[in-house]
Amino acid sequence: MRCPSACLAVFAILLIGPAYATVGAPDPARLDADWWTYFAPTEALDDAMLQQRVSDADRLLEKLPTEPDAERRAEVLTGIVRLRDLLASYPASRGQKAVLPEALPPPLEQYSLEQAFDRHQALTSRTAEIRNQQDEANWQRDLLVVERKQHSRNKVAYLERPEADPGRLQAGLALMASRVQLELEALSLERRQAVLDQLSAQQSDLKKEVEAIAGRLAMKSDEIEVWGRVRETALTEAISLQDDEAVAPDAGASDSVTDARQAQVDALRILQRDLRVKKAELLAARAELIEELIRFATTEGGSPDALRELIDKAEDSLKALTMRREYWKNAANRVQETLVGADAETAPPAADRTIAEESRRLIDAVQKLNAAVGLESDRLAFAARLAERRMRAGESVVERGWGETIDFFGASLEGAHAMFGASMFEINETPVTLFGLLRVVFFLTLAWMLSKGVRRGLERLAERSATVSQSSLYALGRVFHYVILGIGIVIGLSSIGIDFTKFALLASALGIGIGFGMQALVSNFVAGLIILFEKSLKVGDFVELQSGITGEVKEINMRSTLVTTNDNVDILVPNSDFINQEVTNWTLREASRRIHVPFGVAYGTDKERVSKAVLEAADSVRWTLKDVKGRAPQVWFVNFGDSSLDFELVVWLIPEAVKRPSAVQAAYLWEIESKLHEYRIEVPFPQRDLHLRSGFNPLGPDLHTAVNSKAN
Repeated sequence: MRCPSACLAVFAILLIGPAYATVGAPDPARLDADWWTYFAPTEALDDAMLQQRVSDADRLLEKLPTEPDAERRAEVLTGIVRLRDLLASYPASRGQKAVLPEALPPPLEQYSLEQAFDRHQALTSRTAEIRNQQDEANWQRDLLVVERKQHSRNKVAYLERPEADPGRLQAGLALMASRVQLELEALSLERRQAVLDQLSAQQSDLKKEVEAIAGRLAMKSDEIEVWGRVRETALTEAISLQDDEAVAPDAGASDSVTDARQAQVDALRILQRDLRVKKAELLAARAELIEELIRFATTEGGSPDALRELIDKAEDSLKALTMRREYWKNAANRVQETLVGADAETAPPAADRTIAEESRRLIDAVQKLNAAVGLESDRLAFAARLAERRMRAGESVVERGWGETIDFFGASLEGAHAMFGASMFEINETPVTLFGLLRVVFFLTLAWMLSKGVRRGLERLAERSATVSQSSLYALGRVFHYVILGIGIVIGLSSIGIDFTKFALLASALGIGIGFGMQALVSNFVAGLIILFEKSLKVGDFVELQSGITGEVKEINMRSTLVTTNDNVDILVPNSDFINQEVTNWTLREASRRIHVPFGVAYGTDKERVSKAVLEAADSVRWTLKDVKGRAPQVWFVNFGDSSLDFELVVWLIPEAVKRPSAVQAAYLWEIESKLHEYRIEVPFPQRDLHLRSGFNPLGPDLHTAVNSKAN
């Protein structure tokens, strides 16, 4: 069978591969989903082939039919022109190389101080440039992601259009133009990333070079005089600037807009003077540090202690400068925002325009001076690092290692102090830091431990002394616990600067909140204090509540009292229940208790034999209180029952038995039954007489039968 020509064409396309699978240029009116593979197939096209395909697409666009409608024809022609321009720039953009930064000069064997500062300045410039380029790249990358999503949505909308839709051509042109624009932006982002990679590599090399400069510094003794003159000149300038009189801004209310703007100008002049003073002071500090470094390095009487003192002084000055620079920057920005807002509202008069122009000039000068102060502070910091490393270069390995360890821990402590000392929030205008919260936690923990120690000491005192009441010591321990914790809370909050005298309004609001939202909690707390001081309920008492709960009191806490039943079930009872409800305390005044054990015998039984048997039963139970005058067991005849003579064994219990009522009752009943059986005393069943009257008797209605029966 012979293969038709169409099969051969398909076979040829498959052999050639996806790089050349597309036969013709994409038509904007009939685009496929993968139309871009014509310009960017799987196997990349060379420059000649790409240019050829762009030319084919350009010829196709040139021959597109025009729309009959004039307005739509203009839009289509505009889209064709834009797409042709974008396609024409694509091959050149793909072949364009990134403009990489100039190569760095090679490292030197020795560096003068000026060369060292130049290298440091180069590193600072590279760092700033990398930061700016990275911000631009991130912005461009985010924008590219958004545009790709929009392009994808536009593609879906295009593919859903019917082929006969008159707007399909215009939509196809816009879709192709947006895709080419995306590819151009992606190529631009690649070039920017290549520049960033090169800058990062140079930054890494500069860091290594700057780190090694301290050991390669070549300093001469005659440079001491040069830097001495620099220091004197800077100090003289700073003193003269400080002696200049500056107009202070009026703190009161201004009578006009002109007065307010003039006050802003005066404030900017003061700010300008302060920046110039700080710049001169930083230069003087750097010159003084370099003087001492040259003396130390050239053995011209330099002292390590003096150099260390200047290094520490420079570091302290730089720390204080950080917040000050932020203040200067914000002050200038506030004035600038005020000027912009005033210009937007109304056209100012001539005098105000002059003042506004002066304000803008001063703002530019302040911003430049602020940048200059930042540059000078960086140079001072670099000089301090140079001096530090030069000092370490002359130390032994052990001394250097010890110094680096100290510096590491010092830097870690400073970082921790900066992090923990930052304000998290404010309470009554008092900033609260993490250090402050840790202090509060420390004082609370200390108070809790002290309270625990006091309570443990009272417990040991109660165990060792038989004359001291355990319940009194427990109540005293709870009071100490609340007082110590309260003092700990007050001390902890005072340690972070909270003034309790300013909480009058808060205290009144808190009182209202307690009255409504915390009523139950406060009620239980007060009830607990009443119980502790009144001593109507003590730890170890056996109580019975109105709800029927019985058990031993184990703890009296702030909100509730812990009662443990004889089944070892712990029940938390609100303290207010012991105040507002009836509570039976079986061991309030005395530990002993009398119980009544009821039982019955048959009619006709000798009462003396019953009394003898039951008293012997009571004597055999280990819970019976014995040999106490007036508290001997007794047998009471209490009632003529329906089926029995009713008696009660009245017996006093030892203290241990009071807290086991069910077990005690069961023990006495057990022994009573055993003794009654031993004495052959009958325990009767209930008896009932049943009289039946009915018409079912076959002898006639006048006859009746009385039936006596016994039932259980």
